[in-house]
Amino acid sequence: MGKKKEAQGLLDRQARLIGIAAAGHSVGCTHFSIMLLNYLTGCRRRRAALLEWNGTGDLERLEKACTGMVRESSAYRVLEADYFKNAGPRELAAALGAGYEDILIDFGVLEEGSTAEFLRCEKQFVVASFSEWQQENLREFAMEKERTGKKSWQYLAVFGSDETRKEFWRRFGILSRRIPFSADAFSVTEECGIFFEKLV
Repeated sequence: MGKKKEAQGLLDRQARLIGIAAAGHSVGCTHFSIMLLNYLTGCRRRRAALLEWNGTGDLERLEKACTGMVRESSAYRVLEADYFKNAGPRELAAALGAGYEDILIDFGVLEEGSTAEFLRCEKQFVVASFSEWQQENLREFAMEKERTGKKSWQYLAVFGSDETRKEFWRRFGILSRRIPFSADAFSVTEECGIFFEKLV
């Protein structure tokens, strides 16, 4: 009986992996990831971390802007959230062993080899743009989804009109939710809080 309870306790503490990918460059994937991380830590009071699994170097630039320096260690903290820059399997293993309730992975534009990691996540979000010059990226991403047979991806977008979003739903079966605009990824507005509460 004691071992059974102990095993259940370990299962209860297992981190939820949340994968975030971009259907094209400059669609707001990292901004959304930081917003969601700050909602989970600041509003939901959950222990959460964000791993940068995309090679952009955005989290290193964030570290310098927020702390005034860049450390050799991949991990750093801003407010109540932990960030792992230039992350990969080693950093994921460290985060899994650190007792986080949520581990967000910013995959950026999915590269060859990272799709499998994205598909292993419990929740998968695809950040897209319905701006005219980025719509083709979204169509290509949706076609890739059909090839994998995955049904759990959720599309999100901040850019583009509601009419275009509805047209994509009618023509391609791509249903997306609008991400509330937030100029500051570290500040969770009431509108963002309501959105994230329904999302996760």
